[in-house]
Amino acid sequence: MLSIVLSLLMFFSPLSQQQQNSELRYEVRADASRILGKGQTSGLTYYDVIITRQPNSGVPVKLDFTRRNTTFQFDLHHRLSLSPDFVYPADVTTTVEVISGGTVSLGIFTLITTVKAGDVFEETIDKVSKAEVDRYVTPMGKKTVTMKLSGGSQSLSIVGQSVIVTRGTRTTRVDTPGQRIAVVSNFKFLEDRPGTPLTID
Repeated sequence: MLSIVLSLLMFFSPLSQQQQNSELRYEVRADASRILGKGQTSGLTYYDVIITRQPNSGVPVKLDFTRRNTTFQFDLHHRLSLSPDFVYPADVTTTVEVISGGTVSLGIFTLITTVKAGDVFEETIDKVSKAEVDRYVTPMGKKTVTMKLSGGSQSLSIVGQSVIVTRGTRTTRVDTPGQRIAVVSNFKFLEDRPGTPLTID
């Protein structure tokens, strides 16, 4: 009898959590020129992140209004051009910032990956640009960024800070405004419900 009760609880528990952890609406308001492309497997849109302090020049996201606390999440990737002359291995450090209101920093996030010969991204991207300069451009690596936000109406923007590439004793740093240094994808916006644990990969 006890085993039957436990089985029923395990069956209905995921459904209960799904109902309580409701996904909220959001709108990515990035300029069309920021779209790198779409994933062939996931169907996700991948956005280029440039180095800037201007919210509208980054990847702006308008979040739906809610009175509850929320969780905003996205995947951060390096943006690399893996041309035939790319030298392996390379230690790549990409840093982005999430800002709100134009000046308020909500957090700085860093992705560090050692890129080796033969490494490929998890899916092929159908790129918007067919220009030769973008032929070998690809996302690489992944870090899921999770942010806890207070209730209310919010707009935020993901902007680039820098990318550092190290090969042996040689280090190259890019922090020039306007440079495309990162890629973001897979946005999620969830409303936190009291007493319900969040399960975010």
